[in-house]
Amino acid sequence: MSEATIAAISTPTGTGGISIVRMSGDKSKEIIDQIFEPINGGSIDRKKDNRRMRYGNIVDNDEIIDEVMVNFMAGPGTYTREDIAEINCHGSFISVKKILNLLLDKGAVLAEPGEFTKRAFLNGRIDLSQAEAVLDIINSTNDLSQAQGINQLNGSLRNEIEKIRQSLLEALSRLEYSINFTEDGEDLSPDEIITYMDEAKNRIDKLLNTSNKGKIIREGINTTILGKPNVGKSSLLNALLKENRAIVTDIPGTTRDLISEYINLGSFTLKINDTAGIRDTDDVVEKIGVDKSIEISKASDLIIALFDTSRKFDKEDQKILDLIEGKNSIIILNKTDLDQQFDRTIFDGVDLPIIETSMTENIGIDKLEETITEIFDTSEINRESILITNTRHERLLNEANKKLNESLADIKRGIPLDAVEVDLRGSYDDLGLIIGESVSDEIMDKVFKEFCVGK
Repeated sequence: MSEATIAAISTPTGTGGISIVRMSGDKSKEIIDQIFEPINGGSIDRKKDNRRMRYGNIVDNDEIIDEVMVNFMAGPGTYTREDIAEINCHGSFISVKKILNLLLDKGAVLAEPGEFTKRAFLNGRIDLSQAEAVLDIINSTNDLSQAQGINQLNGSLRNEIEKIRQSLLEALSRLEYSINFTEDGEDLSPDEIITYMDEAKNRIDKLLNTSNKGKIIREGINTTILGKPNVGKSSLLNALLKENRAIVTDIPGTTRDLISEYINLGSFTLKINDTAGIRDTDDVVEKIGVDKSIEISKASDLIIALFDTSRKFDKEDQKILDLIEGKNSIIILNKTDLDQQFDRTIFDGVDLPIIETSMTENIGIDKLEETITEIFDTSEINRESILITNTRHERLLNEANKKLNESLADIKRGIPLDAVEVDLRGSYDDLGLIIGESVSDEIMDKVFKEFCVGK
């Protein structure tokens, strides 16, 4: 067990009905006994009161700090595998601060960000991928990201990584046997070794193929609204948000900087970028905004391209059409409530969804939302039992795959087996880093510093 008993506020800062201050470590019961006075039943009993809520007061030198409920949980059957005490107090900033300071005065130390989860990892209750899943659940913005976090917290990714490593271990054991226990010219046939390596490679490839879907689930669909000035881009953003967040005027070039907003759309989150209107301009500031719009659109998962049907198709519209060529896009023909000047035959050969809208009449917004949902099919994503949603995992899988491919190429070319073993061992070790085997302090610090204090 860790030497220090740590304490932190586990609920968000601010006023609320209830706040929680928690401790973890050997001295948790000793400290809580010094400051907690139960209303009935005497002091907390380690066995009888394990996982049982007790009602009473937190007291400092006979002064009642707050009326509370205390839950003591004896290790090792806890989140950290240490003794834990949680104080449920009123959600007043003053009460919470006083209780935390009292715990620190009695011998606890302030927890670092993520230290409770870090102890769960160090004490063997969860692996590193499960610890990161805790953070994913905390930060989830939609049903799919929350469900995937729960899935990985339950060990789905760990189990798959262990299966891949077992295949590599089978290949490694045969390689090492052939290197160390056979005479020259009597090496084992490489076919059996290659079979295990191919099995591992297929599983790694399958995981890596989910990384784009995983990114969409975790970060949202990066969506850019493109169009020439005054076609209704900001009005579309406001319609999707169902509130006025972007400035809407009849003056071209109002939006000069990138405006990003997040909305939930069914099981997904959309990160919507409202960009400067695409046009040739002598205004230096507006030109910077136009260049940024083009740059953002290139990195988008989805482009919503707006065209004003009350005006004739022109060279600025053609520039928008050129920008979305080959991209995942939806075409919006806006301002259908006005006199129509637009030649729709321009899109006759365009194989993209086309939706007619009127932002002022709120026409077509539902159809747009349905189309986005169809493009990013949630049922297809739900069929994936494991998705790679973490950049660190993706990087390590790519490293492992690269080394595995190199060792496969070497063994098939008849390269000496001891040279093959080096890359194969490296692939095995890279996969181990995903679940936290032989993980360095630097990697741990990087993972856990992203947590809030108290988790």
